[in-house]
Amino acid sequence: MRLGSLPVNAGEDLRFVQERIGLFAKVTFLISSMFLVVPLAASFFAVPEMDHGVATLSHVAGTGLALAVWRVARWGKPLSPTVLQSLDVVATLGLCWSYAAMGHYSPPPYGLYTALLAVTHVSISRAMVVPSVPRRTFWLAVSSFAALIVSCALVPLPIDLVQSGVTRNRVLLTVVLWSTAGVAVATVASRVIYGLHVIAREARQLGQYSLEEKIGEGGMGEVYRARHAMLRRPTAVKLLSGDGSESQLRRFEKEVQLTARLTHPNTISIYDYGRTPDGVFYYAMELLDGLTLEELVAHDGPQPAGRVIHLLRQVCAALKEAHGIDLIHRDIKPANIYLCRRGGVSDFVKVLDFGLVREVKSSGDVTRSNLDAVVGTPLYMSPEAILTPDRIDARADIYGLGCVAYHLVTGAPPFNGQSVVELAAHQLHSIPQPPSERTPVPDDLERLILSCLAKDPGDRPQSADVLSRSLGRCRDAATWSESDADAWWAGRAETARAKSKPDAPAAEAPPRTIICDLERRLRRNEHIA
Repeated sequence: MRLGSLPVNAGEDLRFVQERIGLFAKVTFLISSMFLVVPLAASFFAVPEMDHGVATLSHVAGTGLALAVWRVARWGKPLSPTVLQSLDVVATLGLCWSYAAMGHYSPPPYGLYTALLAVTHVSISRAMVVPSVPRRTFWLAVSSFAALIVSCALVPLPIDLVQSGVTRNRVLLTVVLWSTAGVAVATVASRVIYGLHVIAREARQLGQYSLEEKIGEGGMGEVYRARHAMLRRPTAVKLLSGDGSESQLRRFEKEVQLTARLTHPNTISIYDYGRTPDGVFYYAMELLDGLTLEELVAHDGPQPAGRVIHLLRQVCAALKEAHGIDLIHRDIKPANIYLCRRGGVSDFVKVLDFGLVREVKSSGDVTRSNLDAVVGTPLYMSPEAILTPDRIDARADIYGLGCVAYHLVTGAPPFNGQSVVELAAHQLHSIPQPPSERTPVPDDLERLILSCLAKDPGDRPQSADVLSRSLGRCRDAATWSESDADAWWAGRAETARAKSKPDAPAAEAPPRTIICDLERRLRRNEHIA
């Protein structure tokens, strides 16, 4: 659909046009009401009343039409392209013709000039607010002023004007000139505003991807729903935040190239990557429909042991491939593990946000992720990621997965604190409370979770594959069936997702990824000392 030849998709752009038509009608209604109410109120203070005949009825009709269009546009149901086009025409021409009739039946020349001002206001306001190409605005403006010119040609001139030598042709010429000026200003305004809309749309075009709406935000950037221009495939596009330096852009590019090597079904698929004209790095990935494990626990509580094992083994499978090519995730947490239905399979896990991965055996600034920086989320960060971030290995992800498992079975992370420093101290020195002291947990699963949370990496399961096999040997490993997953998704997934929207009250702020430059802090401390 092309409302006034403005490209409009079936989603956000249609809503935008509908909102703009509503805004145009709202402003016109308020201004028109002002010119109705104020003279009526002034009549109580002995101010001569205006004409209350057909002119007033025409004014009321125009005001009522503006109110009706405003209410229709505010209707929660999205309107079709055809309805929006019709609403635009009806609002513009209906208002202008009503005001032309108001001027026609008002005492001249007051009524004529009042109508001229009203029609000019409506035409220019519409051109500024409702996105439209100049051609459409031009013809709507011509049609709007045409009623005014016809009125001027038919209305009788006052005797005093005739006696002063003013002719009908002189008055008609004046109205035509001002109408021409109004049409020109409206057309130019439409050209400028429409051009700005085109520029804005081009700014939202990332290569072959058109951004539609923001669907998420995190410490590393913003995620938008997008669509590929040729394939029309729904896609998620992540814009990575940062200082915009060339070295950082090269690092992001290298990390996405490394991540794109991951092909396991439980890893988010990356389709493409690139840079915006102003240097912002982005990558396109598959669009998922589901909820994160963080949202699952927040609104559905601790999960059954069998389900926890089922989900963890899928994460292990994704990490096994990544670790096999020397990639570490470094930010394993519930918010980075997505639960969805995929290919008819319920409870299908996708591991997200490999934007923090680092190639262990790489060298050089381009393939490093700041070896002197602590990267991760404090609630799920391993002790070695805090103390020696340049020497972490795959067992740091095992620790993070242990924190995730603890969160799933108890409904809370192993440690809590009022600050990053307090949380880091817990990760370094505190022994987590056994999960069974918070909620019933099978002893074999509890031992495995606590082993993942060992302070010494050597005391943890030494690989994702080892952890997966250990999970498979737990007594509850086979207690969560495919039918259980199907039943949950059929009965509770929609409710859980609805509660997880941003407008739902949250008990606490979500955990955020931090990047602390330890080298810079040490240099600053030495300087102070």
